[in-house]
Amino acid sequence: MKKSLYLLPLMIVMLSACVNKQADVAVTAKADESTVEATQKDETTADSTQKDETTADATQKDDAANKDSKRVEKEFGSFIVAEGFGEAKEQSGGGRYFYVVEGHEHDARPNNISINTGHQNYNLDESEKFAESTTWQLNMQIKQYGMDAVVYGSSGKTDAGDIMYIFDIKFNDSDEIDRQYYILRDKKYVMVFMSNFDGDESVNKAAELMAKSFEWK
Repeated sequence: MKKSLYLLPLMIVMLSACVNKQADVAVTAKADESTVEATQKDETTADSTQKDETTADATQKDDAANKDSKRVEKEFGSFIVAEGFGEAKEQSGGGRYFYVVEGHEHDARPNNISINTGHQNYNLDESEKFAESTTWQLNMQIKQYGMDAVVYGSSGKTDAGDIMYIFDIKFNDSDEIDRQYYILRDKKYVMVFMSNFDGDESVNKAAELMAKSFEWK
């Protein structure tokens, strides 16, 4: 796998009318309505049961998918690498670690996820300023490289409770998605950077798992 140029760490913050009837008709109508209501309640109960079963199935599938995942320790913290992914050690270096689907380490352009740490100029209580300053950088970079792309941003927290920003760069002329997760601390960040060239959902999930599970040292 050849090393590729990646976008600089950047951010953008995104955020009846009723008609009178004769008594016998009214009674019939009420009986019919009661029957309908009872049927609806039964259907609602059935739907609820199905949803519970679906949720349970999804949870079981997630547990099964993650049971062989492994937590990896690096100098800046630890994170979970999804089952079926491994480090591309020939490409890793300088404090940046690359992960690909096992068996694709030597592909010319594999889907990949990298993780590294870096410096930023703001404390956590100034994260909005951090976002504002990088918005300008992002817009300038897209313009500079002539990219036909759209940026979507959101925010959240890691499982450990750290502030996290997520930015998708979607290219209009291909299926490629570049996704950046920034996990902030005072004056520093960890970035999980995903390059998904063909829209493989397993890569999306692996990147999310890595970012959400990250714990600082």
